[in-house]
Amino acid sequence: MKYDCIVIGAGISGLSCAAFIAKAGKKVILIERSEKPGGYFSSFEYNGYHFDSGIKAVENAGLLFPMLENFGIMDKLNFVKNRVYAGFEDKVFSMESDESLLEYFDFLGERFPESRSGIEDLLKEMEELNSFMGSLSGMSGPLYGKTTFLTKLKSIPWFLKNGKKLLGFLKKLKYNNIPFRDFLKVRIPDDELVSIIDEPFFEGTPAFFGLAYPTVFRDYFYPRGGIEQIPLELAEFIRKSGGTVLTNTEVTKILLERSSPAGVVTDTGQEIESPVIVNAADAKRLYNKLLPENSVDLDFLQRLNRAQVSDSVFSVFMGVDTAPENLDQHVEHIIYVPAAAKYCDYESPEYFKTTGMEISIPCMRDPSLAPAGKTGIILNVNTTQKAMNGWGRSVSRAEYERLKEQAADDVMANFFRLYPSLKEKIEFRIVSTPFTMEEKTLNSGGSITGWNYHPSETFPLRDFRKMKRSIDTPVRNLFQIGQWSFDPAGVPVCLITAKLAADRVLNISRT
Repeated sequence: MKYDCIVIGAGISGLSCAAFIAKAGKKVILIERSEKPGGYFSSFEYNGYHFDSGIKAVENAGLLFPMLENFGIMDKLNFVKNRVYAGFEDKVFSMESDESLLEYFDFLGERFPESRSGIEDLLKEMEELNSFMGSLSGMSGPLYGKTTFLTKLKSIPWFLKNGKKLLGFLKKLKYNNIPFRDFLKVRIPDDELVSIIDEPFFEGTPAFFGLAYPTVFRDYFYPRGGIEQIPLELAEFIRKSGGTVLTNTEVTKILLERSSPAGVVTDTGQEIESPVIVNAADAKRLYNKLLPENSVDLDFLQRLNRAQVSDSVFSVFMGVDTAPENLDQHVEHIIYVPAAAKYCDYESPEYFKTTGMEISIPCMRDPSLAPAGKTGIILNVNTTQKAMNGWGRSVSRAEYERLKEQAADDVMANFFRLYPSLKEKIEFRIVSTPFTMEEKTLNSGGSITGWNYHPSETFPLRDFRKMKRSIDTPVRNLFQIGQWSFDPAGVPVCLITAKLAADRVLNISRT
């Protein structure tokens, strides 16, 4: 069968794009190599425990919920508010309000009195940026509706009310070109405090996003049943709308005719025809493995291969023989920094002994996600495939396993600083590294957000004013969406580029 469009990769971006195309009545096929759709929106079960293997909660950003409502599936997903806390040493602070955030920074000011003025400056910058971002909730989902004179008219009161904030927001866009750590070091003299504040972020994260994180965390939600419920509902919507979702199938080649897509070949040898292809998967794999040789010019290919990918994560999934209500900290999601925290390069042998972590407890959002009287806990640490001398993989599989377990021991030792009563309660642990992430997703280096966040990385498009162009590739009618299309990336970029590509596909199909 010939399709109007082939979408490669069933992560949140590929699913969203295919859903828009299917809803418009076009023939679309979404091809995914894994058993289930989801990508980094995936989950797994072990011994009755439910774990989220990718993201631990999702921000609405004025995009996700309107899109789900547009597809008529919002009511099928039972979202609960996901509260995020900041943890330092043995203390935990809510980030749900300006008052609680101030309490956290007051605590840091007492610990680091010589940095008080820098903390005050940081809070002022955060307040100005987050004031506008909080106002965005009044602009619900303009991306998904038709822009008419009436919709423009309805937006006028919002602009009149928030115009001054908008101007301040636009001025803050300059911080998209400054790493957050560099931004902090100019204002805060204590390196330890800089490391504490910078801890949640990937290397090179722009200051714009570092300053905005309180608003992002307050916009986090979690679907009962686990993160995977979102992709499962999207896949079902695509099928009911006449689209095809083909799992357990890997695209191995893209076919071109007259320098434009003609279809794909899968790992089973099947040829699927389409004049338009949307790649919602790894960009390096697209150009180096899927496209025929000489499809793009050599300079483009060299720049692509020199470009650095984003950080990955090291994860520990634990089953704990304690009920959630008996935990040392009765909160579901913590960005934790231990007392031993200090800045270390990912490749330092001390890194896993000193770094902070993200702590996520799914059954505190939905009790059904763990056996009765027990708790599943996930620990995430930012890292790369270069850590610990490449995780010893060049030496032997045994050395890789040894270093993996050593890193898990170090991370858990810091975790027990905040949860001391759990030391003897661990039933099992499952450990994954950036190599695990690459194996599961085919993302180069186990990348979590596509390209490296550092502003010096110039290959991907970074100008918000030109985001519409971010989906274009050197091959006509071949589009790139999701994490690999724009930098810095995240769920909002995935949803925006999915809609941009879907609109382009629909325009092509009309001609």
